[in-house]
Amino acid sequence: MSLYKQLWIAVVLLLLVVFGVTFYINGVSGSRYLEQQLTLKNADDATSLALSLSQQKDLDPVLLEIQLAAQLDQSSYEFVEFKDPTGNIIFRQEKHVTDGKAPLWMQHLFPINAASGTASVTNGWNQLGDVTLRSHDSFAYDELWASAQRTGIAMVLAVFIAGIAGTLLLRVILNPLKKVVEQASAIGQRRFMTLPVPFTTEFAQLTESMNELSRRVKEMLSREAQRLERQREASELDSVTGVLTRDAYMRRLRARLESEGADATGSIAILRLGDLGELNRHYGHTTVDTILKELGFELKRLASLESEWAIGRLNGSDFCLLAPSEGHPKALASQFQNAVVDVFERHSIDNKIKLPTACYEYVSGDTIATVMTALDGALLAAEADEDNEIAIASRGEGPVTPARELAHKWRVELSAALENNRFLLETYPVMDDHNELMHREGMVRLRVGNKIASAGEFMPWIQRLDMSGELDRAVVKLGMELVRKNGQPVHINLSNASLNDLSFAVWIESVLLDAPEVAPQFGLEVGEASAYGNPEGFRRLAQRLRPLGVQMGIEHVGYRLRGISKLGELGVDYIKVDSLFVREVDQNSGNEAVIRTYLGIANSLGVACIAEGVRTDAELKAVLALGVSGVTGPGVAEK
Repeated sequence: MSLYKQLWIAVVLLLLVVFGVTFYINGVSGSRYLEQQLTLKNADDATSLALSLSQQKDLDPVLLEIQLAAQLDQSSYEFVEFKDPTGNIIFRQEKHVTDGKAPLWMQHLFPINAASGTASVTNGWNQLGDVTLRSHDSFAYDELWASAQRTGIAMVLAVFIAGIAGTLLLRVILNPLKKVVEQASAIGQRRFMTLPVPFTTEFAQLTESMNELSRRVKEMLSREAQRLERQREASELDSVTGVLTRDAYMRRLRARLESEGADATGSIAILRLGDLGELNRHYGHTTVDTILKELGFELKRLASLESEWAIGRLNGSDFCLLAPSEGHPKALASQFQNAVVDVFERHSIDNKIKLPTACYEYVSGDTIATVMTALDGALLAAEADEDNEIAIASRGEGPVTPARELAHKWRVELSAALENNRFLLETYPVMDDHNELMHREGMVRLRVGNKIASAGEFMPWIQRLDMSGELDRAVVKLGMELVRKNGQPVHINLSNASLNDLSFAVWIESVLLDAPEVAPQFGLEVGEASAYGNPEGFRRLAQRLRPLGVQMGIEHVGYRLRGISKLGELGVDYIKVDSLFVREVDQNSGNEAVIRTYLGIANSLGVACIAEGVRTDAELKAVLALGVSGVTGPGVAEK
């Protein structure tokens, strides 16, 4: 029960008690007062009537009766009586007066027993008799009842006014508490937020305690991120330039080529520092190492333009830039080359170095061998060019479809697929450490004629053509249909477009409210880059869907180490470590360190940590031994 309801109840009960006591006291005192006044009235009326009768010279019985009857008729007397000096009743007449508005219970509770008025009728010194009368008490009870009603109306008004005033006052007093409750609710949802300390002492102590808890969680996450970054620097980064080593870079390239998302296509550029040996002889290793270190800093800055870009040093003189989802390889290679030229210009040796550069647009289905062979061939052609022109690697001998024509073709195909419901979900099991099903992850597929196209083939075009939001809504409906059909939990992937779309959260909430039996079996996953890049959109979606029982997760984690602290603010139910860090985890100590770090974070936040892309029994045994909550991938079989 809310404090506002409790306040109203308290006000009503308090005023009822006050009214009850006041009503009783006023009733008793009022009835006594009316009884006294009625007694005095009876005595005064009797005296006045006796005086009137005494003025008659001869008290004729007929005239006496007429006069007393007239007095009775004209006034609200209960009776009028006349007795002779010996006590014999000469005249007595009673009058029935209609009962008043006062209820019987009130008459019993507050009785009015007014005494009858009696006066002597005399003729000079002779006593003719006594006259007695008594006024009817119904009028007194009516007055008492009217007074009680006025008191009751005053009480109702007092309750209303006190309640409104109390509510407004309580709202002001409890405004800090509302924020404290929101903070507590957020912490319960694993969103560790901080609040300004309110002025109210009790609330301030509570807020400070929860702020301290949130700060400790954030500090813990920051420390883990720093520790993991130091480990990665030691195992994956080139000691001179600070960019990725060849092995680390190739693992990232392989992960992109095997991706099911929009990053299944993109651009890659390779640049060779010509005559590096000559530079070492001419300027010395120390100077060249300084230049290479500065070059590494500039290239990392270039790669930081997009969260998923990666820069690596393949050997002493070859540097390679990977840009997932980038559709303009020559523009990428030009940025790459210009960044290197700027460094050498700052050292005034730009005219003494050749920078042959080649680029290639990879697509879903390419292999590392295909990509690197194409780049090597184009790089040889670039080396033969005296003007440092960028060479574009060819995909084959066949004709190349113009980009505009290709985009039009895909727009027609994808629009028709959305209109005719030609998208479908292919699900893969996510099993826990006891080999029990946690949920099924739905991967979107496209039916093109008799062929089923994988996400890597069409998702890059979904993103380029700005159709991600439409596809997400279609996939939500497909996932809900699977839940109804199989009765098993299904989790689907959302694009960044849905986090940016304010209407999407409202739409999916209304859809799931219409299907309450589906919501607890339904889940949404967002990529690490999208969740960290748009935390407000993620929280907005989670706040609407979590009360319905929908689970929210982040997939492909492990790339953005500096964003780890945001895990404590998003309120996720689980995280999925990307397959890049799961591959060969049984042999790679760096990948093992990544998984251990995210396991520690997940345990601290009370969320599940799932390993993606498990391929071999060795990898499966290794991640389970580390303590992951669940696994998924080609090497995971559903029992």
